[in-house]
Amino acid sequence: MQWQITPYFIPLLIAGFIGFVNALVVVRRSRVTGSMPLLGMMVAVSLWSFTYGFELASVELPWQVFWAKIEYFGIVSVPTLFLVFALEYAQYKQALQRKTIYLLWMIPVICLALVWTNDSHHLIWNQITQKESNGYYLLSLSHGVAFWVWAVYSYIVLLSGSVILTRRAISNSSEFKQQAIVMILGVVITWLGNVIYLFKLSPVPDLDITPVTFVLSLTFFSVGLFRFGILNILPIAGETVLESLDDIVIVLDETNRIMYVNLAFEYYTGVDAKRFVGHIASEAFSAWPGLIALIDAQATVRGEVALTVKGRAPFYFDARVSSVRWKNQKLGRVFILDDISERRRAERNLTALNSGALEFTSSDSVPVIFVLHLPTENIIELNRSFVVNLGYERKDAVGRSPLSLGIWDAYQRAEFLRILAQEKSIDDYPLMFANLNGLKRSFVVSAHRLNIEADGYIMVAAKLVND
Repeated sequence: MQWQITPYFIPLLIAGFIGFVNALVVVRRSRVTGSMPLLGMMVAVSLWSFTYGFELASVELPWQVFWAKIEYFGIVSVPTLFLVFALEYAQYKQALQRKTIYLLWMIPVICLALVWTNDSHHLIWNQITQKESNGYYLLSLSHGVAFWVWAVYSYIVLLSGSVILTRRAISNSSEFKQQAIVMILGVVITWLGNVIYLFKLSPVPDLDITPVTFVLSLTFFSVGLFRFGILNILPIAGETVLESLDDIVIVLDETNRIMYVNLAFEYYTGVDAKRFVGHIASEAFSAWPGLIALIDAQATVRGEVALTVKGRAPFYFDARVSSVRWKNQKLGRVFILDDISERRRAERNLTALNSGALEFTSSDSVPVIFVLHLPTENIIELNRSFVVNLGYERKDAVGRSPLSLGIWDAYQRAEFLRILAQEKSIDDYPLMFANLNGLKRSFVVSAHRLNIEADGYIMVAAKLVND
């Protein structure tokens, strides 16, 4: 086998090396959504670049054709993997069904089979020759019908992936816009290079500059991977679930740059949460010193934070901090703030009551209301007055019975249920309820039994009796 050195050999090796380095970076994020198709695309790009370099470096026609066939393992993979990556990145889960993936790969697999059997049908290349250019030999190809079908398919797939990323960029916050824009630019550069080759617009018509453009396009992807952290903490990390939580969720990267804030933050502060994304936490949260103190305390795994908003009572949160790590590398931190404002107010009321400084609310105040599931006697719903007057936080009370909480004793429970079984409803029945600190107070209780779909429930409303 004879070799020739062309001026395009080095750029192709550089492109292949850049793709290989990017692949190594992606491997370290292999559990992140979108990483596997991106890894496959990087490997395919590297294979395409290296094998085209070997094609240009070969002198004999059979070897050039051989390397051209090897190239197609990368050529047919890049568009499809790019589309799958875009779908995963944008969280289009319905489009990622197994059947859809099989259909996407059907044409690439057929094209690859036609490439390796081209001598029998000439549907990919209907003419294969060599041409001399500036002292070295280039493979000159005339394309058949199947190739143009593949070209149309690949352009449609690349366009679809680009549109998906563009829509994601438009709808997302500034930091994620930059990620998507970087990736789109990388694809567009390679796309233009391929158009120039197919329509013979290059000064050297038989030179496929598509792999050469990988030097630029992969540079853009490198910037996306290293500068904007495409796979560090993707916007797909359970975003739908996080938005549905009542707790405030804040995600910071390793430099304390805000990567995500859910809508609960906006509910408590009245400030658009998305405007903070991409900014340093100490600057974005300057209005809430307690939050900044929590963020600055690197070793803290749990704490309490107060958020004060003008014109509203302070909110108190139980804060949990978790590190996001992958293979001993710290990617960032997640802050989950659970609202405990009601509990704090109830504790203050109970403390003041025990000291004689505060009387309980009058009998005309909002009653304590809770609903029991009759078979288990567990509380399934309660109102704010339950939390304020008895001191039990909602998450601690729901799913447990008044007896297990100590709100009433076994005798009171038995007598209450006996009368309710006989009368089906109770009005102005006297009961002693104990609060979280064990202090007992007198209530008058009304209760009604309800049957819903063969299941029994008891709705209880209790008013505090003034001493």
